[in-house]
Amino acid sequence: MSRLGSPLLSTAGRCEGERVGLNKDIAAQLAEARLAEWQRDGHDEWRAMIDDKDLRRIVGEDGKRYTVVSHAFDDGDGRVRMSVAVDDGGLSALVPLVRDDIMRPDGTFVR
Repeated sequence: MSRLGSPLLSTAGRCEGERVGLNKDIAAQLAEARLAEWQRDGHDEWRAMIDDKDLRRIVGEDGKRYTVVSHAFDDGDGRVRMSVAVDDGGLSALVPLVRDDIMRPDGTFVR
């Protein structure tokens, strides 16, 4: 406990230089890889995912477990937004890294 009565974060068990919290580089790689998989699907498959979620648990190259959640939303005018959120189960679960793409009805992407 600190003098103010709040617990201090322990560094026990961590190696010097080890990252604390979400590794944003790895999380971004996982999100981009999942979006690349979705990009191979057509507009009908994306529409079928609206209001549904796809959850995957993946071990990153750093050995940490990541949760990768894909969620599709109606973006208006026939477009579908696919959002992919990645967290490592820690505090990042409250504010995950998010990447998204928007597909038009003709199958092209908004860039």
